[in-house]
Amino acid sequence: MKNIGKRTMLTAVIAATAAGGAMPVAAQTIEHGKWAISLDGAARKVTFAKDGSDVLSGVSVRFGYNGEVYDTSDYASATVSDKAVTDKAGDAHAYTITYRSDAGLPDVDQTFLLFDNADYFLTEVTLKSDAKISSNYIAPVYTTEHNLFLPVDNSNRFLTVPFDNDGFVTYGSHTLSCTQQGKPSSGRVARDSISFEVTAIFNGNTQKGLVLGSVEHDNWKSAIRMSGSPVIQSYMSKVEAYSGATHAATRDHHNDDNGGFVMRHGYLSGTEVKSARFMVGLFDDWRTGMETFGEINNVYAPKRPWNGPTPFGWNSWGGMATNVNYEGVMSVSDFVKENFQGKNNYAPDDVVFIGLDSYWGNLDWDQLEAFCNKCRENGQTPGIYDTPFSNWVHSPGDAMEGNNGYYYDEALLRINGQVTGHLDPTHPATLSRMNYYIDRFKALGIKYIKLDFLNHGSCEADYFYAPGVTTGIQAYNYGMKHFAERCGDDMFIVLSISPLFPAQYANARRISCDAWGEMWHTNYMMNSLSFGWWLDRVYSYNDPDHLCVTDRTEEENRARLTTGVCTGYCMNGDNLSTAGSFTGTVANQERAKKYFQYPAINEAINMGRSFRPAYGHKLYGPNSSVDLFYLETDDSWYIAYFNYGEATKSGYLDLSTLGIDADNVDTARSRELWFDKGVNIDSRGLQYEVIFNEAKLYRLYKK
Repeated sequence: MKNIGKRTMLTAVIAATAAGGAMPVAAQTIEHGKWAISLDGAARKVTFAKDGSDVLSGVSVRFGYNGEVYDTSDYASATVSDKAVTDKAGDAHAYTITYRSDAGLPDVDQTFLLFDNADYFLTEVTLKSDAKISSNYIAPVYTTEHNLFLPVDNSNRFLTVPFDNDGFVTYGSHTLSCTQQGKPSSGRVARDSISFEVTAIFNGNTQKGLVLGSVEHDNWKSAIRMSGSPVIQSYMSKVEAYSGATHAATRDHHNDDNGGFVMRHGYLSGTEVKSARFMVGLFDDWRTGMETFGEINNVYAPKRPWNGPTPFGWNSWGGMATNVNYEGVMSVSDFVKENFQGKNNYAPDDVVFIGLDSYWGNLDWDQLEAFCNKCRENGQTPGIYDTPFSNWVHSPGDAMEGNNGYYYDEALLRINGQVTGHLDPTHPATLSRMNYYIDRFKALGIKYIKLDFLNHGSCEADYFYAPGVTTGIQAYNYGMKHFAERCGDDMFIVLSISPLFPAQYANARRISCDAWGEMWHTNYMMNSLSFGWWLDRVYSYNDPDHLCVTDRTEEENRARLTTGVCTGYCMNGDNLSTAGSFTGTVANQERAKKYFQYPAINEAINMGRSFRPAYGHKLYGPNSSVDLFYLETDDSWYIAYFNYGEATKSGYLDLSTLGIDADNVDTARSRELWFDKGVNIDSRGLQYEVIFNEAKLYRLYKK
């Protein structure tokens, strides 16, 4: 991602010294690569332009200080400096506007990093003072001008990204006229047009779009608030990208006698207080922009290394749930060994995880050791489940596990004076409890761990134990860093319910909330892949959750397994136990044998790659998901087409819309993989038929 700056143009001077101090006298523009940043000296507002066309105008900085919100457009003067820098993201030209107040307010430095020939730039804001200052809100990008950077048509959309994957929350792709500023909601679609960490504002027909998001996640929860045009699909009337976001959707809403409250974001303090760094990019294809956003995040916080193959295996929650039992899980290990491993491209690299989920505590430690030994005898890797930041069953006066001398009350977070069930990620009691379980797990040879309800560890609180930790995300980083380091590099860590960022502590993250085998769940999970496929740039894998085929139709089974192909991850969740107190049925186990033994499907899963959505403005099913996905490899194009409970879909797919040249397809070798049938491609495109609740998976070989 090295970009070497080559051309910079400065024009005019922005501030002059006169009687009474500095005063703006002119405008200044810096041009570098594809971007121009222009400062209006009189208004002290900035315009971002790319390739000669304005993208966002009337941009100022807003920040919180001493209980008030200030805007740099009200500052007295602005001066400009610039220098060449070497950043993790590449060689860049740093252009800094310094705003100074005549009212005793902090100086404000707004820095832009511009790269040669990049479709984006990076920006951040630093508040500066000789004395210590504090802030819990900084918006490097704030504009309420009518900004038009897309074609005017009905396909314009803005994307809302959830903070986490709890409560069956969904991503949203909304028309510009649907933005609302209503009561904040923790429901499946936040009703006040807020997107956490990143958004895209794009045109569905051309795919052109603005991508705006935070690429640092050390200190802040960040978000973007948007308002569009009231009726027509023409402009954005507000764009605010800021650090310091709390909301019901960040799990910072708490109940009290007055109907509840949203906890304020923690404050950062010092003689300098910096926002998160944000990417601002205008791309010919918003999907490329989202992928670029993921790649830049990975530059600043590289993903946890994983040199192993694509995960295959089994997890207990989907079929056994609370009924985990010793005899049952021992028989599951045998079932997977006898019926899956070494057959039909299932786990061709011989890495199979057998994971016990919640309620693994139904086994005692001796039984757990025997289970781990059984897995290894069967050529499998034993796995476990943990919730390191949650207290589910213990009273405050109970001793903390591990004989460390601590009690739960010492580690429980206080929020507005209330004792919660959340463990302080920075408290030595919490860390000691982590050590106790991790060390015991590792002693048993466990090398796969699923972590859940991690959003309990990112909540804002009255205080945290560790000195210098004042925000929920700082605390989350503190605890997760300790957890990952204690596990070591050979532990595969997968996150279940968790914040989207920071991402560097895990190998995989479940892309949605829980998903089983019915079409509603397939449609729900694919909503998350529709707008979160790019997360495989910050995690090695997007986890589609346990793939279950129990008691569903053949069509639903094919669709659910296709979601595993589209994410490149395969953990079965059916009850495969043949012994114990909660055995599975023979019929469902036979079904699992069938669907997890398709050679071509397993081969596709084993690629370990997420498919890209074909578009973002056409959505289907009760959970508003894209129905068409694709992936290009060295020798093929893969196409997945879903029917989320509609009448039969049939016709011809124009391959050029997926960037596929039909003349370069080897039709004779190409197949639909579920039915192993040839394909028909003519001047109209790829002929398809996808019936109710089904998915088709095509592999088109290149000539």
